[in-house]
Order: sequence, then structure tokens, then C-alpha cells
Amino acid sequence: MPRRRISISTVLPTILFIAYFLHLDKKILRDVAFDPASTSSSSSTKSTAPHTPLPLRPNTKTNINATTPKSKLADDCHHIYLDLGSNIGIHSRLLYQPHLYPHALKSKFLFDQQFGPHRHNNDLCVFAFEPNPIHRERHVNLTRYFGQLGWRYHYLPFAVSDSYGNGTFYHNGDGHKEEIGFGDHRLIGKGAVEEVVPTIRLVDWIREEVRGRRLPKKVFGKYGGIYGGGDGKPKVVMKMDIESMEYRVLPDLMFSGVLCQEVDFIYGEFHDWPVDYEPHGGRGRGNAGGIGSRRRGELHLKKGEVMNFQRELIKAFDSVNDCRTREFFYFDDETYAHDGVPLIFLDT
Repeated sequence: MPRRRISISTVLPTILFIAYFLHLDKKILRDVAFDPASTSSSSSTKSTAPHTPLPLRPNTKTNINATTPKSKLADDCHHIYLDLGSNIGIHSRLLYQPHLYPHALKSKFLFDQQFGPHRHNNDLCVFAFEPNPIHRERHVNLTRYFGQLGWRYHYLPFAVSDSYGNGTFYHNGDGHKEEIGFGDHRLIGKGAVEEVVPTIRLVDWIREEVRGRRLPKKVFGKYGGIYGGGDGKPKVVMKMDIESMEYRVLPDLMFSGVLCQEVDFIYGEFHDWPVDYEPHGGRGRGNAGGIGSRRRGELHLKKGEVMNFQRELIKAFDSVNDCRTREFFYFDDETYAHDGVPLIFLDT
């Protein structure tokens, strides 16, 4: 019986048909092996196909965090000036406009040393913390005034503390001095007027708004070398004049590590007033006077004990070797306590 000759045109469709299903079968197996939603009962099957992560679903939290990091108030700020207890904001004017205040020589020297004598105001950001509502209009005007010049000034109407909440502060009858004594101490007895103000934990604010900030792509000032003063590196300088709240804020900054990690230079003053701070939480375990009886956040100091506490606190701070903050400099400049230089608005 003669052999039947098979034409390639006859078997080609069959070959292609079989090849197609073999390819499809492998694709199905591969997809099942890498699909996290698969309900395949085979747990022993291992695929050798390369793993390609599934695309993130739109509008998921993971996707948002991966592509849109949280913006910070300090983004695009090369240098930062934290003015704690800003009062009428005069120190910000001494920083931005030293030529208008020729007698504030100590402040000029300090700012030249920290930010450089040829700094540019476009490289600076000021964050002014002032809880006294009497100065609110002044700070709103400063924000507008500096803004028209292209300079960044952020007014924050809070008292800095070691916790969030509200605090009772007092107007102490020193309006003729721009209420420089406004704070949590009743300095004139029954004549003091209470004011409830919001408080924020400064440590958390720095972590959230300053740490890891996006630096600007361009720097405008002339730093280092022949220009002298200031090496041009991004700096965070802090002024602290917060009417004895330093005994709450400074230990929190120190022991949290935020001061040494984020602040290059800190200056200000301590107040020799009795301290009577109650704890934020309850008592620990233990009998009264025994182990665990002390309460976190509790601090009671008589007038004669305050300065000794301050010295020991700074001594402990100075003993830390690995610290970005060089020192706590005792300094306050009240040469222009009332300012005296008018704000001139270009749009009026």
C-alpha cells in the first residue's frame, strides 16, 4: 500500500493550534503563581518566571505616600530662624533688616556669625511663635509686610511646650513694655488677667515641619571663603525667650534628641521664677515615696533652686559629645523693644 504523502500546509494549522494552547497554559500558570488573590489549592508549585510586581491600585494610601510625600512648612528654606516667644517680632526685623537698626550691634554680630554677613533674605525662613493675642494684628501685618518683599515669615499663634493642649497665661500689666512678661506666671498678684492659649509640643513640630525638609535648588547668598562668616551650610537657629516655659521645653528638646539632631545654635534667657509644673500623666506603680512614685513631667522648684537647676541642665547638655548644637548662648537684645521703624506697605 503506497505511503500517503502529508503536505506541510495540512499539518501547519494543527501545529500552530497546539503551540497556542501550550503558550496559553503557561501564561495561566504564571499568572496564578504570582497573583496574590489566587485561590489555587496547589501550594507546592513553584514558578521560575521572573516576578513583576502588580501595579499599585490608584487612590490607595500606599500609593499616595509613595508618590506624594507630605509637604513641610520648612520646605525650600535654606536657613531657618525659630523665634520662640516672638513678642512683637522685632528679632525677625533685626535679622531681615539690620541696616534699619544700627544700635542692635550684638544681634547683628550674632546673625552675621550664624548666617553670614552676606546672607540673602531669600535663603531665610522665620517661624515666629507668639501666643499673646494682643500681638496678633502686628504679626499679621509683619507677614504681609515681609511677603511683599518676597521674604518668608510664618506667624504661629501658639505657646511652645512639651505637650499639646491649652495653658493659662497672664497679662501682667506691662503693656508699656509690649507685654514682655506675658506667660504662665502671675507676676503682679490679683491684678494679672488670665488668658487661655493653645500649646503645642515643640519637639513634635520640629520633627514634622523641619526635619527632612526639602532644600532649595538655588542659594542666593554669598557664603564662606573671602566673604567671611557663615559657611553657607543650611542652619537652624533658635531664639528662646518664653517666660519660664524653658523649664518644660528645653529638657524635652534635649532628652528627645531633637535639639542635638536638628538645631545648630540656640540662644536666649532663663527666668529666675519659681516653677510649679504638674505632671501630664498619672503616678507610676509603687507606694508613695517608693519606687515608681514619681510622676513624669512633674517639676517643683523654689526661687533659689531654679538657677541651680538651669546650670545643671546646661552642664548635662554640654557633656554630650555627639551633638549638632554647639552651645546655649545666654543673650537677649531689647535695644529696640518697641521697634520704632514703621512698616511701609507697597500696595497702599
